[in-house]
Amino acid sequence: MKLVGIKTVDDQFKTAVAPLCESIAMRNKLEAALVDWQEECGLGPAGTIRQGIRLIHSRMMTLAVNSTPPSSPSAGSETSRSQEVVPSFMIESDDKNFPVIVVTGQIPDQLQRTFQKLKTLIAHCVATLGHADNLLTKIEESIKHISESHDELAHLCLESGLKGQKATRAAENFTWNLRLLKAQLSLVAKSQDEAQDIITQVFDVGGVLGILSPKLTHRSGARRFSRVIPDPIKDSSL
Repeated sequence: MKLVGIKTVDDQFKTAVAPLCESIAMRNKLEAALVDWQEECGLGPAGTIRQGIRLIHSRMMTLAVNSTPPSSPSAGSETSRSQEVVPSFMIESDDKNFPVIVVTGQIPDQLQRTFQKLKTLIAHCVATLGHADNLLTKIEESIKHISESHDELAHLCLESGLKGQKATRAAENFTWNLRLLKAQLSLVAKSQDEAQDIITQVFDVGGVLGILSPKLTHRSGARRFSRVIPDPIKDSSL
């Protein structure tokens, strides 16, 4: 943010710096994790979570079909049983109803990276949803307090000895900073919606593919995870 040149006003903007920086870092991490996972799946920038998980599911199904564990008379041993586990994955939920990806069986390194990046993306979504409300409140409060100084800006400039071009520059910097805060407020809200949508898509596509854990499958209110209605046309085309 830019210095206005009026101490009381600059102090107000300084209180908004911490939540502003935190919100920018939070959004950047979420966006980077999403792009990283899309690239790992082979999706373009417009690729959705539903598409990505469908791709992973298809690859795991192919891997499972191609896995032909040899029959062994010592099948009772721990080693034999672990080797004979068919590669699969399912979607579980933690105690806060966020998705958890559970993978079983031996899978190639590339698929392991794909799952790990999906887990990282989900972790960033959880972090975003855990911090967004607090950041929104702090930025909203800063905007409210700073906006109250707008009508007094001309008087505050005179009190601080700012005249002519200096007063004009102070007003311009004030407006710039306020617009920056308002824009970031919108971005935090957008990040919150995007994170929730990703979580929603994970559960929704898990239900479509039949890979939800038994706990989620038999939970009568499992659909409460969704805040958006899946698009049947897009889903059926994948």
